[in-house]
Amino acid sequence: MKKVTLSALAAVMLSGVAYADTMTLFSDPKTGQVFTTAGEGRVEMGDFVDAKTVDMGQRESESAFSEYKDTMKKYVNVKSHAKTLDFSGTHYFGLSTNTYGANNQYGNDTSTGFEFRRNYLQAKAYFNDKDYFRVTMDTTNELETTSTNGYANMYVKYAYLYLDKVLPYTGVEIGVAHRPWIDYEEHNSWYYRSINKVILEDKFSTSLASGTNVGVDTMNSADLGVNFQTKTPYFSSELGLFNGEGYHPASDQKLNSGLSAEWRLTGHLMGNGEQVGKYKLDKDTYANISFAGISSKKEKYDGTASLDTATSVYDKNLYLFHAVYSQPEFLISAQYDVTKYSYEGANNASDKELKTWSVNGEYRPIKDWTVLARYDDLKTEYTNVAGTAGNNVNNTGDATQIIYGVSYEYNKNVKFIASGKTVNAKQTTLATNTQTDAAGITSGVTVGDLLDKQSWMLTTEVNW
Repeated sequence: MKKVTLSALAAVMLSGVAYADTMTLFSDPKTGQVFTTAGEGRVEMGDFVDAKTVDMGQRESESAFSEYKDTMKKYVNVKSHAKTLDFSGTHYFGLSTNTYGANNQYGNDTSTGFEFRRNYLQAKAYFNDKDYFRVTMDTTNELETTSTNGYANMYVKYAYLYLDKVLPYTGVEIGVAHRPWIDYEEHNSWYYRSINKVILEDKFSTSLASGTNVGVDTMNSADLGVNFQTKTPYFSSELGLFNGEGYHPASDQKLNSGLSAEWRLTGHLMGNGEQVGKYKLDKDTYANISFAGISSKKEKYDGTASLDTATSVYDKNLYLFHAVYSQPEFLISAQYDVTKYSYEGANNASDKELKTWSVNGEYRPIKDWTVLARYDDLKTEYTNVAGTAGNNVNNTGDATQIIYGVSYEYNKNVKFIASGKTVNAKQTTLATNTQTDAAGITSGVTVGDLLDKQSWMLTTEVNW
């Protein structure tokens, strides 16, 4: 018979460690004695280990904890008042070859080079499961004004507080926030920002010799203001009030005497509006119809002059209709936009109306592979210029753009895209520069020729 003291038994019970060398103990209620074997009148107490085994287990635990502490010395502690920190990144790198329709680029009509088109670093600090503050930094190439040299510059793309359900089914962004349209289109119908912007944000082509450009370029994706976002199964919306000039330096309040009211109203025919912006293209089917717009007062991009004397101040009104249908095999999307610019006072000769329509599609023949295409058409009408003269006759601002390519999803983080783009500018006005052919004959070229462009791109898209 083997007796074990109560203190030893308590130590074993409190150790919280499981051991292989255990024994079953029994007690005699009458005498209080403890036994290792069953017998008449004895009550089972449970499985226990002896003190030697306990001591060995404690030493093993201490050794493991010491090893854990040595391992943790290799890491850096992160301190935050937030409940959770979420870090992510989006990066677009590419190789591009651009060929112009006329002598465009400082004596060269073709250029080839590597480039980065987007370099996001993003952090979200969650205060609870839904509310957070987001900061997104972006890197862009900046061209020095007095030379062809350039450098990379980082700036704030987004910096806003998000509060969930401040109203029924509605959250709000406060700060440098999403504008209602661009982010919706990029995450619901045109998924290839890495090769080209959506039509409303796009400059189709720019003459590097003269600085002339053609394209819509009527808005961007973020601005300083407030944006209310509603999501229900069959309806979603965004209603915002912003400075109007976007997230670039001219959005400073000191340069702004009017605000921009912006909105998006979307019907979700499949009842999955709560997933808007988070669809899985290889699994989900959705059909959305949207109406969106902007009403912006006293807007300007040039921050070098006061609003009272600047000639570039205007009111802008934009209306668009958009529809998209997607299922695992394919996607088809189309939109029609009208943008009106109204300049102040004697500058109303520059008043214009942009009418654009765009259609894009995807075909997914096999897993991880996508064939994509897009067609854009831009028509510019100068509303205070007679139809028989000036810009309207010269097709100033008119252009078409075709984008096409194939995409391969390497994994959930990496995508490779091979694509091309063809821009056909319509303007027939003679350019100020000339070109000389092989026979020595010098002749003028039209602005449209300078802006015609053919591009080929290889792109690596990374998301983490």
